Amino acid sequence: MKKILRIILIGFEFFVALTAIGGGIAILTGKDKFPLEWLEGSLFSTYTIPALLLLIIVGGSALGAAISLLANHIYSQFISLLSGLFLLGYIVIEVIILKQIPPGPTPIEIFYLVLGILITGLALLYRKKT
Repeated sequence: MKKILRIILIGFEFFVALTAIGGGIAILTGKDKFPLEWLEGSLFSTYTIPALLLLIIVGGSALGAAISLLANHIYSQFISLLSGLFLLGYIVIEVIILKQIPPGPTPIEIFYLVLGILITGLALLYRKKT
């Protein structure tokens, strides 16, 4: 059971790492453009800081979790748990601060919210199996 949990977590973590790092880069380079009006009333006037947070915090932690799980590092469960919590936090804050049209959560936000819940739950379960 522990081996299966580890494989699932590695897959989820690499998926989040790939999409978060790619998404962050796409926003920073202008490949993905979102209306600045969506940021009205938030702390941000551009998408630069949210993109960097997505790339570094969400993507970086997911990549670190995947690599640590592959290496069977002693703290891999904790890193994976943090990664899931970072993803959850990012999505929740995104839904709260963005003035999207139509209002969020969007299907993609729901997908990543569920993925964050799964990663967090599986990391906790994996930790108990250790």
